[in-house]
Amino acid sequence: MARVSFEDVKRVGIALAWIILFAAIAIGVTIGIAEVVPGWGGREWFVARTGVYEVVGFGLATWVVGRWLNRHTWAQLGWRRQAFPRVFVGAGLGASMAVVAIGLAVVLDGARVHFTGDLSLWPRVALPLALGLVFAALGEELGFRGYPLRRLASAIGVLPAMLVLALLFALAHAWNPDATVFSTVNVALAAIWLSFAFFSAGGMPFAWGAHFGWNAGLAILFDAPVSGYTFQVPVVEYTPGSRAWVDGGAFGPEGGVVATIALAVGIVYLLTRTGGFAEQAAAV
Repeated sequence: MARVSFEDVKRVGIALAWIILFAAIAIGVTIGIAEVVPGWGGREWFVARTGVYEVVGFGLATWVVGRWLNRHTWAQLGWRRQAFPRVFVGAGLGASMAVVAIGLAVVLDGARVHFTGDLSLWPRVALPLALGLVFAALGEELGFRGYPLRRLASAIGVLPAMLVLALLFALAHAWNPDATVFSTVNVALAAIWLSFAFFSAGGMPFAWGAHFGWNAGLAILFDAPVSGYTFQVPVVEYTPGSRAWVDGGAFGPEGGVVATIALAVGIVYLLTRTGGFAEQAAAV
């Protein structure tokens, strides 16, 4: 049985203290901005507004704690210069996985996707939502991957750090509308998938793109709920089938086995592609 030394405990304690400071700064700034400039843009810009607040808060915390105090390089934080085009590759991967999840819902549980014909309304709803999902994905990646994942991995190892932050990511979504135990497990699995993306050669841009592509694929391409939230995007309408454990029901595909399959496929893809997980994890 492996012995835990005082130095091990000290190393982990220091890492957790830094991550707590990071979270305190990020959350404080995010709430502060929301109080100072509340409600700009109205209801249609809610997702974008919230995403911008989070990006500013977690971005500032990344610079203060990650770069200034901890002296991490931007490359260590996932922002390698050659990785930036990977944001588009990541978006394509995430959207493709969303298509797989919806396709499985249709085939396995009789979910329906039909066109409503409201083309004139689409830009007014879809464009602000797409921009909002871009910021929301970046905000969550900065908050749960980025500095926290890198710092914790240096203290306890890459895979344990991925699991710890996946649990926190899942708990952060556990009180979303219509959340279930199954949806919480799937959200944790999504966090693991995004952690593998972060530790790939594509780094943070790849993880950011994948996160955005998954959410946008569900919400904008199919008008399916995303983590329990619906957005009423015109032109297309998604109706789940009768078995929530299959297609997620009101929570959206992330609450059912269709997302489990899609996310598992995504993880296998990342583990088997060139420039995958092992190369970057070894550099921690």
